[in-house]
Amino acid sequence: MPRWIMLFALLILAAACAPATAPTPTPTKAPAPPAAATATQAPAGTPKPVAVPPTAAPKAEATTAPATKPAGGASIKIGFLTPLSGPMAGWGHTHKYGPQIAVEDINSSGGINGSPVELLMYDSPFDPKQAVSMVRKLAEQDKVFAILGPYASSEFDVAAPLANELKLPVATTTATKVGVAAANRPWAFSFGLADDYTLPPAIAAYKKTYPNIKKMAITGDTKSAVNEPIVKQLYAKLLKDAGYEVVGTVPFDTGTTDFSAIVTKIKELNPEGLAVSALGPEALILAKELARQGVKAPAVLSGHIWSGASFAVQGKEAVEGWIGAGFVDEEMPDPRMQKFIARFRQLAGADSKVLQPPFATNEPQAYDAMMAVADIMRKGKITASSPLQDARTVIRDGLQNLKDFPGLVGKLTIQPTGDVIWVPAPMIVRNAWWKAAK
Repeated sequence: MPRWIMLFALLILAAACAPATAPTPTPTKAPAPPAAATATQAPAGTPKPVAVPPTAAPKAEATTAPATKPAGGASIKIGFLTPLSGPMAGWGHTHKYGPQIAVEDINSSGGINGSPVELLMYDSPFDPKQAVSMVRKLAEQDKVFAILGPYASSEFDVAAPLANELKLPVATTTATKVGVAAANRPWAFSFGLADDYTLPPAIAAYKKTYPNIKKMAITGDTKSAVNEPIVKQLYAKLLKDAGYEVVGTVPFDTGTTDFSAIVTKIKELNPEGLAVSALGPEALILAKELARQGVKAPAVLSGHIWSGASFAVQGKEAVEGWIGAGFVDEEMPDPRMQKFIARFRQLAGADSKVLQPPFATNEPQAYDAMMAVADIMRKGKITASSPLQDARTVIRDGLQNLKDFPGLVGKLTIQPTGDVIWVPAPMIVRNAWWKAAK
């Protein structure tokens, strides 16, 4: 097994055992992206929060100018939580460009009713305790109007109840665990498409691609907060509804590096196809072991594996034809999307902390979430001088009533549960890259 794969998976296990007390950060200016990208994964390290001021556009993208600050330099502060250190830092550094590009666009067009937007970005490295610390700091010390994030479902599990306590809109743009926003009305929202919404289209695309497959085995991570309910309940229901026979389930743990016994058990079930739910690193090791043992069954995947190009690029032939529950096709012809993708690739491609090559998955919806919040504030006559709780309430009510917002990913509507919906895009691995599954 390649040394980098084992190290990456062990890092994920270490992240799950993060210390109970997170440091209190001090914001600093975010550095501009380096001139060239050489690394494929950001190193683990001590969390280092950064703040993105309203006038600081990344040097790699100079197509817009910052908005003029009002007297006194007041700004509308929006918090953003994403993993900037630890084993998932490569994804977090990629994801940051969604809201950063949005803030650049907002400020270049005059800000919000004359007030510029300031994005306060903090590290939350897949650690629920760190997420709690950062949400409280953003709410009580930084006095943000709203928070976008945190990244992981395990973090959103604890941040969503806190949103109600603090009476602060907290809207994840990536977490997909079913029911978290619904259980924490009215202040928690999710711009990450829930698994029970994205998996049915993925299974339908799988059935269309492989019409002769009838017997499916389920395998996945039952220690991960987001994958466990998919492996134990959701897959079995959805596969049965789609007319498949489920021949068995083979679970594994987060951080597994040796999949030889797991694959042996899968082989004993003799499935024609697989349904897999895990984080990307474990899924990649699983795929390579399946290929090594000669298992030819193609897989349908939960969205946590699709999120990022590295699985397709590094999996190569081992994952050719596998179908993932995708959120958006970065090749969709909408000119607004293509303009965003060009800017995203320019910025992310020049950032050594970004997983290379850059591939847009959650970034367009993070852009859309920021733009939706900005639109709500404009219509609500919010400025930097608006009473803080009044502004937070306007954003909450605007999100709760969001309907057919014209986002990059499509028309966004937030359900009574607090979950956003748009038309998802199942994806398939073709020649070591994700393509829309037609």
